[in-house]
Amino acid sequence: MVSMAHSTAPAAANGHTAKASAFTPGTTANGTLPENDASRKRKTAILPLEVGSRVNCRWRDGKQHPVKVIERRKIFSDGTNDYEYYVHYTEFNRRLDEWVKLEQLDLSTVETDVDEKVEDKVTGLKMTRHQKRKIDETHVEGHEELDAASLREHEEFTKVKNIATIELGRYEIETWYFSPFPPEYNDCGKLFFCEFCLNFMKRKEQLQRHMRKCDLKHPPGDEIYRNGTLSMFEIDGKKNKVYGQNLCYLAKLFLDHKTLYYDVDLFLFYVLCECDDRGCHMVGYFSKEKHSEESYNLACILTLPPYQRKGYGKFLIAFSYELSKKEGKVGTPERPLSDLGLLSYRGYWTRILLDILKKHKGNISIKELSDMTAIKAEDILATLQNLELIQYRKGQHVICADPKILDRHLKAAGRGGLEVDVSKLIWTPYKEQS
Repeated sequence: MVSMAHSTAPAAANGHTAKASAFTPGTTANGTLPENDASRKRKTAILPLEVGSRVNCRWRDGKQHPVKVIERRKIFSDGTNDYEYYVHYTEFNRRLDEWVKLEQLDLSTVETDVDEKVEDKVTGLKMTRHQKRKIDETHVEGHEELDAASLREHEEFTKVKNIATIELGRYEIETWYFSPFPPEYNDCGKLFFCEFCLNFMKRKEQLQRHMRKCDLKHPPGDEIYRNGTLSMFEIDGKKNKVYGQNLCYLAKLFLDHKTLYYDVDLFLFYVLCECDDRGCHMVGYFSKEKHSEESYNLACILTLPPYQRKGYGKFLIAFSYELSKKEGKVGTPERPLSDLGLLSYRGYWTRILLDILKKHKGNISIKELSDMTAIKAEDILATLQNLELIQYRKGQHVICADPKILDRHLKAAGRGGLEVDVSKLIWTPYKEQS
């Protein structure tokens, strides 16, 4: 399942910075609801806040933002029992969910949905229209294989991050999502990873002892690409099962919809590294099924947060297609694509296809484009239709290639990222290795 991890800079749904108000629409000046609305909503500051409450919260930008309380837990401070709250910023991606202290919450804005609470207690599984809509919206965003009940179970199971930060090489990285580490690691706020074998530990001292013994200075696989300081390693999940599983644990911290953790035998992992005199340091990876009947040439893809916005994601996508060309096959990423994954792929497909259309002045067929690029014909067709560059005439698709329109689309697609120098790729397809 493909998800693209990007930087944590928040953006409201409409693309603008949200301005949070002390009162929600429909309240009076003192923050109370008009009499006729009182049966539906109530403003309270009864502590501890209930799970499901909505309230404004001071975020790291110093501004107030609306949140929903996902979970709460007791903390002991100053000789008193208090609570902290795990909240979801409703304007932002789930990756920004976090534990907050009571003093960050504006209790004058507390809103509890009474009817939902009552309905939950009475029916157990019955959903309100709002909850049903939320399930449907999430369904579209990357869990098409789950029914509503399974999706609710997934959301319940993964709603709270179990690991807050990790140390990997010279970086300390804030995590984005829940990852199903073994239970003994769930009480750790921070995990320490060996950046070469990806073993993880609870304490810094354990990592230091491990690093004195670990003789790896690169991922445990075959180096199939080296260009300057960039290197790509191919790791067979069956030959290096522990590494593959550790990589999946790590990746899940930054991918919301990744589902592969243990069954790594059927996959190959392509790990991109920056190399220096200390070794080869992982910056990202993609995985790929050894045998795919659906022509999938990529299953999961991730660029680690410290290395994002440097063109590595685009490089990984391009690399997956170069492997398909070597195999003599067309390829496509595994579905469903996340919203960010779809954007990244559309950008790649747009740049590659429009460059060819410019050179050939549009005198080329979908089949020829597919043969040249290893991009599946359906993806080419969808991309050109999205750009409104294709028409259906007399029973066949006709490509429209006005140079000015092509240039405009190319400019909108942005820069192409790092180039893959195919002359530096030394690789034998898996079926030939076997």
